[in-house]
This record gives sequence, structure tokens and C-alpha cells, in this order.
Amino acid sequence: MRSRVFLLEVLVCLLFTATGLCACGASGDGHPADCPFSHMTWTCSVSDVVAEEGEEHGSYDSVYGGVCYTYPKEFEGRAGTVKYMFDGDEHLAAMAWTWETDSQEELAELYDAIYASVSARYGESGYSAGHQTNYGGVWYRDSGDIILSAMITSELKALQYSYLSPAVSHAADQ
Repeated sequence: MRSRVFLLEVLVCLLFTATGLCACGASGDGHPADCPFSHMTWTCSVSDVVAEEGEEHGSYDSVYGGVCYTYPKEFEGRAGTVKYMFDGDEHLAAMAWTWETDSQEELAELYDAIYASVSARYGESGYSAGHQTNYGGVWYRDSGDIILSAMITSELKALQYSYLSPAVSHAADQ
């Protein structure tokens, strides 16, 4: 009897897992399969994100007309924040991982590592902002743009690594 209950629990868990994946479009439509800090898809809803990440750590108005939900998230061995930005129709428009440091050298080291990784996969950036205090690159892709940026001020040294949905990307403008 005990093994039947266990088997039933396993089957129910598998059913919920499969349903959760399908509900978010894991079949491949608009899926940013190469996003290294999240496996959300462009068809995911706010409730899908909350189901995956938990209750939001914080939220504020998104630049895309909806709400941006933030969660603590480690990436590349560093504690940062993942942001899920929705548009006014509650469509996922962008995902970004941000990280702050006190060290300009550590910022440059992480930036260079991510830049090299993205360039190895997609070629050189289609846009580069190379200044001492603000620098970055953009990879224009049909499946959504990738933006990597670093900002250095006297108060802040930060990196943001973003994946944009095709709906808000500028690939069509190129």
C-alpha cells in the first residue's frame, strides 16, 4: 500500500511539472533557450514567474509599461538580482540579471567573461559603447536582442545582462 501512495505522489508531481512547463511555452515558441540565468519563456505569465521564483522580492514600474518583478539570484558565483519586466498587457518583455560591486576590477572581469561567452556564441556585438565609465554591447538577434552593460560612478559599479523578447527588440530596425 505504501509503495502505491508513493507512486501516486510521484505521478502527481510529474503531472504538475509537465503542466507547468507546457503552460509557459517550453515547446520552443519564443523560448530564450540560451538565457543562462533563467529558463522562463516569452509566453510566461506573471503567475508562471511567481510559481518558479516565489513571491517577488520587490517590484516597480517596468520601462515596458507593466511591472518589473525582482528576485535575488546567483549567477556566475555572484549574488545579484534577476528582473522580469512585463509590458502593459502582462507579456514578458525582458529578463535581466544585475549585479553590483565595490571593485572596478571585479566588474571588468565579469563583464569580459560574459562578453567573451556571448561573442563566442553569436559573434561580435552589433553595437559597442566603450567608455571608461559606461560600456556595453548589443547582439541583435531575431529571437530577441541581448544587451550587456556596465556602469561605473563614484557611488555605483554595476553590470546588467539582459535578454529582450522579439516584441521589444530592435533587430528589425537594423
